[in-house]
Amino acid sequence: MTTRVDARRRTAFTLLAAATAFLPACMNAQFGSELSARPKARPIDKVEGTTLHLPQDQPFNITLPKVTKEPRLEATADADATAKPTGDGSASATVTNGGKAEGLFQIGHALSNATDRQADFDFRVRCQYEFEARATTEQNLPDAAVGLRVYARSERGRLLRDIVLVQHTTENGAAQRGSSENLSFTLTIAPGETVDVFVAGQAHIEVPDGRSASCSIKMTGLQMDVTTRPAPAVPASAPSKP
Repeated sequence: MTTRVDARRRTAFTLLAAATAFLPACMNAQFGSELSARPKARPIDKVEGTTLHLPQDQPFNITLPKVTKEPRLEATADADATAKPTGDGSASATVTNGGKAEGLFQIGHALSNATDRQADFDFRVRCQYEFEARATTEQNLPDAAVGLRVYARSERGRLLRDIVLVQHTTENGAAQRGSSENLSFTLTIAPGETVDVFVAGQAHIEVPDGRSASCSIKMTGLQMDVTTRPAPAVPASAPSKP
């Protein structure tokens, strides 16, 4: 009896593993949250009353496109990605009869606090986007996924912000949508430290033999306004009593 139950459990585990093997990677991880190359940071040498308008004052210095394609036997996979210093980016992926494909872009700016005091960096981020995701199966399965996120990461690798703007898979049905975003947040940066703030866009497909899907996401008009001001002083802790 025990042997029969164990066999059923092993079979169920094998089927579950086979099914989850085709879940989009972006469903299980923060896609595009790390940069493959870090640019030289723009130094901010004044704390009070300084506002930097990007890309008007300076083109974005984080512009990283990435493409991966892994077609299965007798199948085709294609992907494309662009990342422009003017603030436009796109990613697309198409798979026919099984395989993986992904387009990814990262656009933003690296900034450093070049003063001798702690400062608050107030960010205002604006952009427009449109996406499309489709699959050939009649069932709603997570074959294609698109995403758009805003990240802030310190030079030491600490993730300071992760803001989801778009997150859609064909598990929720085929869709086409366009919209705009306008968000604000504040980062407190110590003297001499650097922060990377960027938008990552992803089009990801992962399907088994015989299935096909396509998806794309496009971002236009990315703008960042960065205003600096002195950070409030941290009150000193009271001395401990003996």
